Amino acid sequence: MRRDYIDTGYSPKDTDFICEFHIEPSAGVNFEEAATHMAGESSIDSWTEIATLSPELAARLKPHVFYVDEDAQTVRVAYSEELFELYSVPQVLSAVAGNILSMKIVDNLRLQDIAFPKSMLREFKGPGFGLPGIRKLTGVQDRPLIGTIVKPKVGLTSEKHAEVAYNSFAGGCDLVKDDENLTDQKFNKFEKRAELTLKLAEKAESETGERKMYLCNITAPTCKEMIRRMNILKDLGASYAMIDIVPVGWTALQTLREEAGDAGLALHAHRCMHSAYTRNPRHGISMLVVAKLCRLIGLDQLHIGTVVGKMHGEKHEVLSLRDECVLDNVPADESQHVLAQDWGGLKPMFPVASGGLAPTMIPDLYTIFGRDVIMQFGGGIHAHPMGTAAGATACRQALEASLEGVSLQEYAKNHRELEAAINKWLKK
Repeated sequence: MRRDYIDTGYSPKDTDFICEFHIEPSAGVNFEEAATHMAGESSIDSWTEIATLSPELAARLKPHVFYVDEDAQTVRVAYSEELFELYSVPQVLSAVAGNILSMKIVDNLRLQDIAFPKSMLREFKGPGFGLPGIRKLTGVQDRPLIGTIVKPKVGLTSEKHAEVAYNSFAGGCDLVKDDENLTDQKFNKFEKRAELTLKLAEKAESETGERKMYLCNITAPTCKEMIRRMNILKDLGASYAMIDIVPVGWTALQTLREEAGDAGLALHAHRCMHSAYTRNPRHGISMLVVAKLCRLIGLDQLHIGTVVGKMHGEKHEVLSLRDECVLDNVPADESQHVLAQDWGGLKPMFPVASGGLAPTMIPDLYTIFGRDVIMQFGGGIHAHPMGTAAGATACRQALEASLEGVSLQEYAKNHRELEAAINKWLKK
């Protein structure tokens, strides 16, 4: 292993990939030695001296550990863009989040952020619809969108699933999605579910005068089958497809983004399984990196957490994810391990707050996220005492109250669905 990767005098080039890592060396290993091995192993080097690594090659491609803060256990590394296949998320991750996470020389190692150079941004299309396109698609410009997940997660027949979706739409939901583990089970086959639910979404549109979007889960064993399911949705007149982004993998996401462009479908990104490598604050990959890769590849909306719901995620982390979804230029925030990122004109993603939400949480959600968020409720709609349609109506009423600056209790005096929600979730 070469010993010249620590280079705090280096000024990163505009063409460099910049990565920030949290590093905890193993017992008996000093901090700079661990950083050296991490930088070498993630680029051109190996655990021992290799005769095939010429000085000329090393001079051109070696990584530069240009920032070292041992007290904060943080380093930043600049990598030459030549090290990467610029249109391959799997190849990039195999380098900067691959074997290095298994090295014995570190007890813990976490990729906190990647700042992508313009050369990589130019290779990707980004979201096809993004936040502005989704607003145009739904016809909703001036408020958060309200969505739900059909519950129970699995077990309903296709007919019952479509009925629950219809009641959600009729009550006021803009979006209805499948849950992450519903795909093509024998009790609820994909094609039948898609056909029936889309028909009832169209019925709800004609009755309410609002656009209604069904997000059918195309997650499948192969890319070929996911593309087939996407094309079925296209032929049925759908506007959306949903994907479980971590289980299907990065190659599948890049493939589906290309196909979705041809099909004209928006892509909803469900992040189930992400905590397998994002939740540990000392090891793995941050959710921030996952969010950035989703925007780069071109997913249109992404679950980011709720702050007030059942899912893990502190407020500062969730808001950092929100900013990475929606801002054109993300400023650096050293306290949150966020690197500056100019998105080069790629469209913003629509952030989704989902997980353990009730209608009574909408004022807090609106305060936290503002207008540019999809508020997504599962049990908070389907556990309403008056039923699913009333649960959806209660969400719309709570949102109306928030937009008007009126307390829920005051608004509920003339809105019985909201009153019932308050009695269930606020008066326990």
